[in-house]
Amino acid sequence: MGVLIRRRSALSQGEIEQIDEAKKRELGMQPLGKRDFSNGIFFLLEEGGKLLAVGGLIIVEPVLFGGESYSLLGVGGILAAEKGRGYGGSVVRAIREYLEEKEKTGVGFCKIYNRGFYEKCGFSVNEEAIKRFVYHEGNRKVTNTTDDLVIYIDGKDNFMEKVLENRSGEVILPRMPDW
Repeated sequence: MGVLIRRRSALSQGEIEQIDEAKKRELGMQPLGKRDFSNGIFFLLEEGGKLLAVGGLIIVEPVLFGGESYSLLGVGGILAAEKGRGYGGSVVRAIREYLEEKEKTGVGFCKIYNRGFYEKCGFSVNEEAIKRFVYHEGNRKVTNTTDDLVIYIDGKDNFMEKVLENRSGEVILPRMPDW
């Protein structure tokens, strides 16, 4: 039982419905069709047509930091049908392996109680940088107030290394970090 990697456009209608059901049940999120995940890469753990776990990466660009523009992959939507069975961990490890293979930086946000899970799956975690990730709603600057940690895999651009070295610079996201 391996993790399948699919672009949004390659998902079957049944997979989309199962993802939508899980996102609504666990996160209260809108269906995929109503959100812009057209550039998403989905990681699916299935057995017998049943979705056991899902996670995803979406292209987030331009991300501005230190006078430079970056393209990151937003890590998110990690859901497992049953907790404690290793399903979610399989998906997160597959995401990590994908990022490492492609040498891309992946960044996500989570609650502090999920720290050990992501560390066990090979992600780096940082608490201090979370408030430096900001986005704009009109003229208003907004910081991430719902999460406690940044989870990441640093790619060949060394984005997170640069962010952590420059402790005062803001990371300007092009959108709300809702991935």
